[in-house]
Amino acid sequence: MTPYIDSQRQAIREAFRVLETAVTQPIGLTYDLRSVREALFPDTEEKQEEETISSGLRERVRVPLPAALETAHIIVKTVENLHHLNGLDPSWATRALKVLARVEHRLGVDLRAQTGARVRGLYVILDPQAAQGRDILLIAEAVLKGGARVLQLRDKMREKGDQMPIARKLLALCREANALFVVNDHADLAVACGADGLHLGQHDLPSAEARQILSPGQLMGRSNSTLEEAMASQSQGADYVAVGAVFSTASKEPQRTRHAGLETLKQVKEAVAVPVVAIGGINEGNVGQVLAAGADAVAVISAVVSTPNPEEAARRLSDPIEEALARRAR
Repeated sequence: MTPYIDSQRQAIREAFRVLETAVTQPIGLTYDLRSVREALFPDTEEKQEEETISSGLRERVRVPLPAALETAHIIVKTVENLHHLNGLDPSWATRALKVLARVEHRLGVDLRAQTGARVRGLYVILDPQAAQGRDILLIAEAVLKGGARVLQLRDKMREKGDQMPIARKLLALCREANALFVVNDHADLAVACGADGLHLGQHDLPSAEARQILSPGQLMGRSNSTLEEAMASQSQGADYVAVGAVFSTASKEPQRTRHAGLETLKQVKEAVAVPVVAIGGINEGNVGQVLAAGADAVAVISAVVSTPNPEEAARRLSDPIEEALARRAR
């Protein structure tokens, strides 16, 4: 065994220990993870030493989910590389990759649940058409200062290659403001820029295909106008569901707008376990009705993006939204 292969095997073992601090359920997966690690170095004495170290590691602070997911991804690449170099027992490598696939799935589910809980408050959709020629990045800065919790880039005008630098800058702005950044329609763009998630319409890419493209930790949201659609979206893996149009809206052509209404919004909130985003014609005058119907987040376009002062417009919406959510949490 070459020094390189030996060092990589040691690195795999240490990385497995890290994953054992992050994956605590289901029990079958935690057992398989530990079993695969122990089988990499089957010597009994070394196994006992590993167990002592591993027990001490588990007593320390649990590894954050994003770091654990990245660790799992790195191990997969390392195992594949060593398997190609004949540095691992073929049967062990095959078993390890199967277990790691389950680990990535489990960590992805946990991370999306953690991130999805942040889909709340004011959700601003940045549409260049609604911006009426103004710099979308300046509008983004303004609405984040005004209290927006989620930004979505919805650009029907530019090619994806032209959207990429804008998406990356929006992501950076959201990171600074501790807000989420979502890309509309384009799963590949969401992956390439590292967005927190992807938003899809009813007739966009099917959920299963979108999930195959997205990284395990990226959110997937979907628009709905009926209770049945929202329940189907959740069952197909949506991490949040948008419901609309709640009111009449000028942001979409009338022939493309499907009306949902407050009653549908209320029904969806009662039926699904994921966050519910209300959208369509919402403004300062009717946002209270939307919150009373149970919305976790309120998505707007023209009510903020098209105004002369997006920061102030965002604040006039975000303040009552945050107050309502705080009362609901008591």
